[in-house]
Amino acid sequence: MSSSDPKATTRIPAGFDAAWGYPLMEAIFKRRTRRIALGSEIPGGPTQFKSEKPPLPLDELEEALLVQAATGLSGLNLADLPFCDERGRDMGGNTMIQFAGRTWPSPCASHDTELFFWNDEGTYVMKLHETTPDELLLYETQDDRDQILEFHRKCAVKLFDGRPQYPHSYPTMLPFNIPTSDIPGSTIFLPVADTTFELINVLLLMCGWPDGGITLVDPENGNRPAGCERWVAEGLLNSMYTAPISYFGRVSEIESGFIIQNLLLAIQAMGLGGWVHAHPTAMVLLGGTPLAKGLGFRFVTGKAGSTQGMPSPVGLPEILEAYCPPFHPSMDAAVDAVVEAKFGSGGLYDPQSESASAFANRHEVVSGVPHYSDALVQCVKDICNYIYETYGRFPSHVDAISTPGCWVQAHHLDLEFYDRFYKKGAYTEAQRDHMTLWHSA
Repeated sequence: MSSSDPKATTRIPAGFDAAWGYPLMEAIFKRRTRRIALGSEIPGGPTQFKSEKPPLPLDELEEALLVQAATGLSGLNLADLPFCDERGRDMGGNTMIQFAGRTWPSPCASHDTELFFWNDEGTYVMKLHETTPDELLLYETQDDRDQILEFHRKCAVKLFDGRPQYPHSYPTMLPFNIPTSDIPGSTIFLPVADTTFELINVLLLMCGWPDGGITLVDPENGNRPAGCERWVAEGLLNSMYTAPISYFGRVSEIESGFIIQNLLLAIQAMGLGGWVHAHPTAMVLLGGTPLAKGLGFRFVTGKAGSTQGMPSPVGLPEILEAYCPPFHPSMDAAVDAVVEAKFGSGGLYDPQSESASAFANRHEVVSGVPHYSDALVQCVKDICNYIYETYGRFPSHVDAISTPGCWVQAHHLDLEFYDRFYKKGAYTEAQRDHMTLWHSA
């Protein structure tokens, strides 16, 4: 998705193979923030600079390699964890949500984060959550690398033309970022996470321990059980093990950090410039104010008087929809949807499903995976309903849809700036040779 014609014959430049073979340790230790792009400017001060070269957008292959390194499918995960103990009791291995392997690790392989990105031409999202590969390793040989561009063209969904609308000014943005952030010629990458699927999944895990699950309590209401009194009394939950309802809501947020690190290392390996920096206020960027459309997410507002009564993003229809109202009719339905994805017809642990896995005998393994009891499912529904009814939103203390507070920008460097103001070593051979390796005729 770039300025190049996707139907044109794609020339594979020498830089592609050079980036693929770039030493990992060099990428780690030579990674630096390099902000000054072709066509950019520092308006004043001791490093005042105006690039004399026009902006040069990343081409389609450059963007595709960055996107796939950041969040692409890499094959099938191993799910090599115990499902039962020596007595045949559930050990929680069924917390695994997907058999798809991605380029970044995810709690319970939930992969609840999708990568949004944009350039001068348009704004896109890689919609991959329901995609499962057929092979254990997708990039096993050099010939497999052709899939990078094919997969990119297949899975990148265009949302609208151009870049998202938001005030490119203070206080929406930090003043020192404004001159060089989201500028013409650059590509911006923004991970956006759904926290709700994994939160429900974690509740099913934590409330289902064989010797008594954890009792969820509400610290803002006297540490009383959060809708689960019945299950403490019946022995499903152990009152000696307690945790506040706010404790588990941030599990999925770790995913964005892995995606960002992948991007930064790939930027270095490819010889591009780039940096990670604070993005505009999430409420503005996602579209929760009258200031601008942003990315166009839908918001809900918690109950008035609640400490969590601020607007919260809940999803982008048909792209990233949280497991809560309004995208599910009730919290009961949201919990049922999570359980169905794992144990329903065609689900991850359906022995009759033909979906791929890394197991040599998929049928035998998944047939032995314990199912959730009706009591456990109802317990989690009661907790989720308590949260939604008490706070008017789900989750209570974390947004249903979250951003990491920062994004990654990739661009072509203006090396003249670094030659003028810095000692030798401000950029590496990869940056020095990028234009020759990637863009020579």
